[in-house]
Amino acid sequence: MLNPKSLLPLFFVGLLFVTMPLMAQPSNRSTNHSIPTVSFKPPPDEGKPDRTLGAGSRQDNQCFQNATSVSTILEPSLTPLVPTSNYGLTVTERPTFLIALSKTSAKQLILSIKENGTIHHSQTVLSLKDSSGIISISPSENSPPLEIGKEYRWSVVLVCGEKPRPDDPAIASWVRRVAPPQVIPSKLDKENALIQAKWYGEQGLWYDALLAIVEARRSQPESEEMTEIWSNFLASVGLQEVSSKPLRS
Repeated sequence: MLNPKSLLPLFFVGLLFVTMPLMAQPSNRSTNHSIPTVSFKPPPDEGKPDRTLGAGSRQDNQCFQNATSVSTILEPSLTPLVPTSNYGLTVTERPTFLIALSKTSAKQLILSIKENGTIHHSQTVLSLKDSSGIISISPSENSPPLEIGKEYRWSVVLVCGEKPRPDDPAIASWVRRVAPPQVIPSKLDKENALIQAKWYGEQGLWYDALLAIVEARRSQPESEEMTEIWSNFLASVGLQEVSSKPLRS
């Protein structure tokens, strides 16, 4: 007959193997947690405007600090946050544009919008704080709204001196305002910005998706999950090189 005392070591060994998986469960949940995907799906008819007028880019380093550093040479000092097509859609009358900016001595920038790239639409002069990162720029409230179905060329010029000069750094891109999709989720306006960004991205509305995900990230600046969502979103359109830049107001 087995001595009951001799079974005690086996009992404790078995108990150890039973409790170890239970203790490990919390870390397994964390490892298997999936990060929400927010990506941009270009609309089927997306394409550059049907004309030969280029977007244009002027990247002189005259008013950028540390212009001779390796990082500045490898990365553009002024970058529009747009898809690789340099073209995007919006449903907004006065859309917000975003640019990535290296540290600069410029105190002003000029946002110009031209219908079909040639006809003056509006011009807005904005003050520029002494900071680098990703900044949001919008036309003034009294500027005329974009018309549905029309394409516009928007450009940003950094004013390096007391007044604009032909050699000031500049970038440009395209935007077309479209009518809102006929079917809009009834609770979209009540959902959080991340849900809005996901829906806009699926509809191919670049500028609206970008602004929504910016608002989502600003609401959770310390969230590692939100940082990863932001980085993945920009990488989906080839903008991974600016994803680490700080968001400015």
